[in-house]
This record gives sequence, C-alpha cells and structure tokens, in this order.
Amino acid sequence: MTFDLTPYPHLLEPGCPWVPLREWGGLPNVKWCEETLCSVVAEPANTWSNLAYLAVAAFLFWFTRGSPSRVQRFWASAAFWVGTTSFAYHATVAFATQVFDFWGMYFFFCLVLLLNVVRTGAVAKHRFFVTLWACIFSLTALTVVVGKIGLPVQGIVVLLIVLTLATEVVASRSQVVDHRWLYATLAFIAVAFGFSASDASRAWCDPSSHVLQGHAIWHVLGSCSMLCAFFHYRQFDLDGLAPTGSPGPA
Repeated sequence: MTFDLTPYPHLLEPGCPWVPLREWGGLPNVKWCEETLCSVVAEPANTWSNLAYLAVAAFLFWFTRGSPSRVQRFWASAAFWVGTTSFAYHATVAFATQVFDFWGMYFFFCLVLLLNVVRTGAVAKHRFFVTLWACIFSLTALTVVVGKIGLPVQGIVVLLIVLTLATEVVASRSQVVDHRWLYATLAFIAVAFGFSASDASRAWCDPSSHVLQGHAIWHVLGSCSMLCAFFHYRQFDLDGLAPTGSPGPA
C-alpha cells in the first residue's frame, strides 16, 4: 500500500460496511480522490457515474437486438459488465472488487483488441469467442498476481490500449477503413484520462464532493468512448453473419 490513508479514516474503521472485505482481501492499489464514506455506497460520485455505462448498454441492446451478428450483440454485454463491476468496486473500495472491476474492463479491451487481430487474419473468426473468454479470464488471473506483488495493475490496461492501436494500424493496411468514429473514441479517452489522472495525482481533488469527481467524469466520458468504438467496429463483417454496415435497426 503506497498511498496515504489518513484523509480516508472510514476505509478501515471498525463497524463500517465492507471493512471485513477490505481486511480479508486487502485494499485496492489506488485510492481515488473521493472521500470514503461509512456507508453501503462508499464513493457515491464514483459509483453512480457508472450508470452511464449501463445507459450505453441499454442503447446497444436495443440497437443490435435485430442483428444476426453475435459479435455486434456482444457489445451490450461488454458495456453492462464494465458498468456493473465498476459500480461494485467503487461502492465497496476493496481489492477483491477491484479485480472484479478489471474483469469487467477486460470485456471491452479484449473485445476491441481481438477484433483487430481477427481483421489481420491471425485469429480465425470461428475462434473469436473461445479466444475472447480465454483472454478475459487469463488477464483477470494476471491482475491478481500483479496486484499482490505490488505492481501497478493499471499498466495492464495501458498495454492493452497500446496493442489495440498497434493492431488497428496493421489491420487497416489491407482494408479501406473509415476512422472518424475511432478518432472520436480516442478523443473521449484522452480527455477522460486527463480527468482521472488529475484525480489520482490530487492535482484536482475535493474529497468532500460526492457529485463531481475527476474519476467519475472518467466513467461518463469512457462510456461515450465505448459507444464511439462500437460505431467504428460495426463497419466490419467480423463473424460472417451479417452484411458489412448492417448491424441492426437504424
């Protein structure tokens, strides 16, 4: 544990909800700015902001409901799990639920990375979901190991983003690709990262605010980036089940 806990006395205060879970599995490797409350929802702003992901999941479920493409329909599940696991993590602020949070994030990051790998031909389309689930659970296990030996688990996500961008470049060499939605995705991520970094570094930090937090803004902008990413990848026929550009009702 490398962060100063003195501003956050409720993290380990006896009698507060989730303290037994924190004592059992340990604390997460990062403490976001928002004050930890002695409450079932320990970080209200960081918790409730995840409803943005669930709103995106609901939209994607509606938008792809008529699609014959299993890959395109899976985006709603990815958004749902990102939002649900992050909600649980920020409500409890424990290492066990932080791992659960990363499991949810891997739904999205493994999805986009693997879609690029499929586009390059390195993974066959019919092996997509087998490979996807293997990646999600393998990275989750790696997260536990990395976290327990004291290394920054956030580096795994950074690596996945770098690999996704690299494979996008490779995959686009042999295809005519419209990158406008991808640029929007990256713009949202860049701004979201700035808010989250300012939160983690305490450059912009008001622990007493349970409405506006930098990491909460990360959640909202991150949900926007996920939606933009969906519209980028819907231009490809990745599972052979649907015509390119026909993901569902317009």
